[in-house]
Order: sequence, then structure tokens, then C-alpha cells
Amino acid sequence: MENHALKELAIPRWEELPDLDLYMDQVLSYINSRLEPLSIGEEKTVLTSSMVNNYVKTNIVKPPVKKHYKRYHLAYLFVVMLMKRCFSLSEISRLIRVYSNIEDPERVSRDYNKFITVFESCLREMLETGHSDTEFIADPTLEQQIMINVIRTLCSKIWVQYSLRTVEENGTVTS
Repeated sequence: MENHALKELAIPRWEELPDLDLYMDQVLSYINSRLEPLSIGEEKTVLTSSMVNNYVKTNIVKPPVKKHYKRYHLAYLFVVMLMKRCFSLSEISRLIRVYSNIEDPERVSRDYNKFITVFESCLREMLETGHSDTEFIADPTLEQQIMINVIRTLCSKIWVQYSLRTVEENGTVTS
């Protein structure tokens, strides 16, 4: 895996998400293809239909509408797929409820875009420097600070996975 693929990772913003109803197989294909650069070594980023069904069953993601998934489903699935690298489903459910009002579509789009923008910026910074010191939001609320620290945790884990793989491929790991 090249660092370049991770640096160029571009998760769609709200406006770029398909504005038409998708079936399960289309959702899986869309999300898996967009998150493929995050598959590092054994840590594969793959969404399955049973995972989606479990997220719906546990109320992390709203149920599909007549077997169709809408833009907001995709947004939640992207966020869940990122957070599940470091957090349990119950923690993800709590984090989503703390940070965003699921019933307010305007806030969902704004919060989703902010999450993705901060995630990508933090990841690029981590890949270049090994740490992230950027203040992504001036005077953040507690909810925003939680989100920023969740994102830093995710980016730190991705950086460690990538760095370990790089060291192992170069044969410099001592056992």
C-alpha cells in the first residue's frame, strides 16, 4: 500500500453522495470501493450486508425505505465504517447520538461534511508528520472536541498500521 493512496483518500461529501435510492449490493459496492485505500494489511475495510443489517437492528443506521438506501444511510455507513476501526458498536451509537441530531437532515449533512473534512485533513497530517496538532475548530464545544478526538484516534491507528506495514516490508522489524 502506498502512502500516496492514503493521502489521496477522498470520501464523498454529502453533496457528492448519490441522490437516488440504492439497493444493498449497490451500497456495498459504493462504500467498499471508496474506502479501499484504508485496507492496510490484515485490517480490511469491507462492509457486508450482515454488517448493514446489524447496524440497522442496533439503531445505529435507520432502516432502509422499501429495501432502498438513501443519501443519509450512506453518510452514516461511511462514518460507522471509519469509527469501527477503534470503537465498539455501542460506543459508535453513543458517539453518533452525542454529536449529531439524526432527525435533523440539515444538521446531518453539515455534521457529516465536517467529520469527513476533519478526518481527511487529520489523516494527511498524520501521514506527513506522524502526529496531528491542528486545531480543526476554534473554541470547540464538548461535542466537537469529542468528535475531533475520535478522529485523531482513528487517524493514529491508521498511521500505526501503515507504519508497521512499511517497517515489516522493509525487513527492519526485530522479533
